[in-house]
Amino acid sequence: MYSTIVLHANLQYAEIPKDEIPKVVKYSYIPVLSTLLEIPKIKVVLNFTGVTLEILHNSYPEVIKLLKEGIEKEKFELTGCGYSHPIFPLLPVTDVRKQIEFNLRVLETTLNYTDVAGFWLPELAYDPTLPHILKEYGFSYIFIDEELYSMSSPLLNYSNPEHPPYYSALHYIAELSKVKGIFRKIHRYRKALKFIKKNSKNIDFYPVELKGAKGTITGIKTSYSWSILTAATVMNYPFTSFKKFKRILSKYQKHKGLVLAYGTDIEFIGYRNFTDGKSISPEDLEKFLLKMSKIEGLEFVFPRKYLEDNKPTDLSYLKSGSWAPDKRLDLWTQDEDNKKLERLCDEIRFYMSRIPPENLTEELWKHLLLAENSDGRGWDPIPERRLDCFVHAMDALKIAKEIFHEVNSKKKK
Repeated sequence: MYSTIVLHANLQYAEIPKDEIPKVVKYSYIPVLSTLLEIPKIKVVLNFTGVTLEILHNSYPEVIKLLKEGIEKEKFELTGCGYSHPIFPLLPVTDVRKQIEFNLRVLETTLNYTDVAGFWLPELAYDPTLPHILKEYGFSYIFIDEELYSMSSPLLNYSNPEHPPYYSALHYIAELSKVKGIFRKIHRYRKALKFIKKNSKNIDFYPVELKGAKGTITGIKTSYSWSILTAATVMNYPFTSFKKFKRILSKYQKHKGLVLAYGTDIEFIGYRNFTDGKSISPEDLEKFLLKMSKIEGLEFVFPRKYLEDNKPTDLSYLKSGSWAPDKRLDLWTQDEDNKKLERLCDEIRFYMSRIPPENLTEELWKHLLLAENSDGRGWDPIPERRLDCFVHAMDALKIAKEIFHEVNSKKKK
């Protein structure tokens, strides 16, 4: 039985103020990475966005040191990502490429890390053009949302009124967080836990080869149900225990898939509340992973190594979507602020398309990429995060106009 966990780090977090970054580093990043380095047999996949690595490199070199140590000891495998954590299906192809290129460059300059095989799609947002593009940059596998994959076959049209709305694991958690009263809360909790346990037993963790436009790429399934089950077990929630967790995991004893037991934000460990005002402590994570590492027949493995001996046998289609509750992209498009932001970005791209490539400065590109950051647009961003997107968009527009007029004035002369 093969397993791993994925921890995603993003210091542009929608709900976290910038002045809280020192606390995120102190209570989450440093203790979590230090803990992982001390646990025998553990191999963890880490995704640090380019912006996050730049902040850490400039202000928190101790975190960079821990990352380098984990890489050197072959305990950490880092993935590629979008530089500013954008929603790739909403970007023009040129911008997708720039996001990838900026992020790869930061991985090299901050960690000297160049051999990147896997790719973490921000919000696991996918579309069929991505396999071809990612393969061009040397990526061989991506992480995909298991629920989105399950609803991609048969290929359902979201807008067909005959299809009922998709009900995901996240819906149960959202309902639980909103309900008032202890008895109603217990009822909703048990209902959610029943769904999550049932779903966790039935997931097929075998890798799949995804059919995209002009190419394929391997998909590793990430299950929201398993992430919730693992978190509940770590925090010792009612009606959960490691013994029950192990019993569910035993269903995969002779399974050759890669069981991704936990795949979510590192900030939920030590800093941010997971649900109901509770958070996972680094100490609790350590106890849990030590118990996991002692399960007979379980091997922690990097996806890259796992895929060398376990090639996908299924060739499948994954529809455009994300791991939002409804599996769609509306979360980042339908808000009126987001519509205005996108109009600004389109205006920037209009000017950039009329400027010779050699005149497009890195400063201009960087402002545009930062304006595309998903955390200023999705879920419930604090005003500071959304305004950051607007400021970068306006700065990019100003620079684009200046370069455009400068280039055209030279032509007239």
